[in-house]
Amino acid sequence: MINLYGFTLLRNGVKYDYSFTESLGSLAPIVKKIYLALDPGDDTTQNEIQKMPFVKIIPSVWDMNLKSGLVLSVETNIALEALRADVGTDDFAWGIYLQADEVLHPDDYEILKQDIEKAQSEGFDAISFRYLHFWQTHHQVAVSKRWYPHEIRAIKLKSPIESWGDAQGFRNFKKIYYTEARIYHYGHVREQASYKEKTREMGKLYHTAVDLEERLEKGLKDGGKHKCLPYFGTHPPIMKERILRMNDIWELEEKNQIYIVGNPEKYSKKLISQISAKKINWCQSSNLVPEDQKLNMVITEPTWFDRIFKRSSTPNKMYSKLALPWSNDFQLIMQLSEKGIGFKALK
Repeated sequence: MINLYGFTLLRNGVKYDYSFTESLGSLAPIVKKIYLALDPGDDTTQNEIQKMPFVKIIPSVWDMNLKSGLVLSVETNIALEALRADVGTDDFAWGIYLQADEVLHPDDYEILKQDIEKAQSEGFDAISFRYLHFWQTHHQVAVSKRWYPHEIRAIKLKSPIESWGDAQGFRNFKKIYYTEARIYHYGHVREQASYKEKTREMGKLYHTAVDLEERLEKGLKDGGKHKCLPYFGTHPPIMKERILRMNDIWELEEKNQIYIVGNPEKYSKKLISQISAKKINWCQSSNLVPEDQKLNMVITEPTWFDRIFKRSSTPNKMYSKLALPWSNDFQLIMQLSEKGIGFKALK
């Protein structure tokens, strides 16, 4: 039996509007305890964390003199080593790492637990998760080459694995298992004032004599250059209050009927049950779709002809060279989103 724990770092989560309560809350149901290297900062973050009985606080103070983001890996490793000290030589202990703007979806809990069990039995010591990077809204996913498509977020604790660099990933692993479990990354979706302040503060961790204001403004302007795709799949339920607070949409209105060209046997029954439509018409060919519905039909396996005539422009993966093809289920989510068709969160 695998024993799961969480570990992470945090500073000024309230001040910079991080989704840290949602992040920690999404991890809590599947771990025994979360180890948090916490700098008290200059806001009320510590008060909020103290309300969470599932979090063990590891007091720490960030060394702001470290550049290139190194303080982030230093703090991550502080939490990791505190966790290792407590679990000792437990060969079945794994740690799941989430940063303060990363959230797990309950739909993926079972997938994740099964994959960690499999990774343990087959000699893997690190697990890489899929990433959904939301850009400026909860319904737009960045997929261009600059965005990492997956990253290690679970490690076997009895190993030499450690965080490094600016804590984007880990090193000293031997064998990576790739799970379909997803990390919902909300770091670029928050109140604009907090977002600017957070970007300015993070800039100090990387740069010295640099005009951070100029970099900030350039970064916001360059946002339009990101290749993004619409996303109307479900979000972790723990994010609902935050999404509504930002005047964003939680769920799209249900469609009366939709036409999908493809084979329903390729997709999970659970996913199909969540499609927000009163009637779903599955067709083997686009020729079987009524003419007045062709503009809005969803083609699951578009041909070059379909792409030329803009019937579908959804790729089968992110554009990074490191990206693996999406699963059939996630591909369908993105294809339906392209046509403005949403999903219902299961009760």
